[in-house]
Amino acid sequence: MTETIKRALQNGLVFIEDAKGGKPPYPVTDEEVQYTSSCVSVACLHEIDGEAELSLGAAEDLAPNFDLAFDGMIETPSRKLVLSAVSGEPLLVAKVPNRTTRIRIWRNHPDWPDKIVVGWG
Repeated sequence: MTETIKRALQNGLVFIEDAKGGKPPYPVTDEEVQYTSSCVSVACLHEIDGEAELSLGAAEDLAPNFDLAFDGMIETPSRKLVLSAVSGEPLLVAKVPNRTTRIRIWRNHPDWPDKIVVGWG
């Protein structure tokens, strides 16, 4: 099942990580997607420019018509994947079957997308 939410995102960033937390990329740079073994950060439309639409679901159920921005693995020891805001507020949550999960991210614009699709598995 795919879930979608629209939200104005502080600093134009969203994080994808295990529900118990991950180690975010540091230092933050101008790259649109950054990652560690336990967390992915994705740049998106900044809150002062409007809301971004975020979707999370099984990759096999998704068919975004924009370019793939990330394809990699992250640790998910709790088997719960979370998209969260800079404040740590969980925005979307999905149960995943494994302790390491393949993550694919699609963005509808190369710099400041207002649509981000995250597929797991």
